[in-house]
Amino acid sequence: MATTRFRGPVIQGKFNEAGQTGYNLENKAANYSVLIGDSGKTFTCNTDGVTFTLPAVAANEGSTFTFVNTAADGGSGMVVTGAGGAEYIAYKGVVNQLTLTNTKSTSKVGDYVTVTGNRAGTEWTITAIQGVWA
Repeated sequence: MATTRFRGPVIQGKFNEAGQTGYNLENKAANYSVLIGDSGKTFTCNTDGVTFTLPAVAANEGSTFTFVNTAADGGSGMVVTGAGGAEYIAYKGVVNQLTLTNTKSTSKVGDYVTVTGNRAGTEWTITAIQGVWA
């Protein structure tokens, strides 16, 4: 019997290939400022060096965004950062962490992070993660 290896989140939904609304998957090949209306979306990326900038957390309490590295192992790194250099991401007890980086050298296809705006509107909280992020 064949062995199947799976890595990463199960991506459910559909990419917007016809310029329509209501789709929840988006592939990005360049830096992107995440919008308030993007809550619930999963962003995929297989281009090295792409930065996703989160919107202001105070306006997005409870909003959730997922970022998935779809490049081959060691083929792409990506960054998730808070807005305006003052929005923080809570990760591994680090206080005032501005960015979360999935470095190219340690990246694996399927590495991902899901962030949610906390109810106090003070920081982004990681609700799911896989891979090496710093």
